[in-house]
Amino acid sequence: AGERLPAMAHRLAARLGVTYRSVTLRDMPKRWGSGGPDGRLRFNWRIIMASPRLIEYVVAHELCHLLHAGHTAAFWRLLARVLPDQACRRAELARVGPRIGW
Repeated sequence: AGERLPAMAHRLAARLGVTYRSVTLRDMPKRWGSGGPDGRLRFNWRIIMASPRLIEYVVAHELCHLLHAGHTAAFWRLLARVLPDQACRRAELARVGPRIGW
């Protein structure tokens, strides 16, 4: 996780045209990740147990939060620009999340 998540963040940040400050893994009992205007990305270490497409969704989701604080229409448009199937991935994550510890 310590290698895969930063590498994925680097690749997706370039596609989104955003920059971030750091990537940290944490034990987050109620979230898959967080990201905000301070440029720090934090991820629940359990996400590494998900499929690569779901990990990519979580990383892209948090990168979008660097530009949009809430889940506004602009946020979802930005996420859909990099992951056109983001709604399917979101639904899949909701289904498999309980099996991987959240």
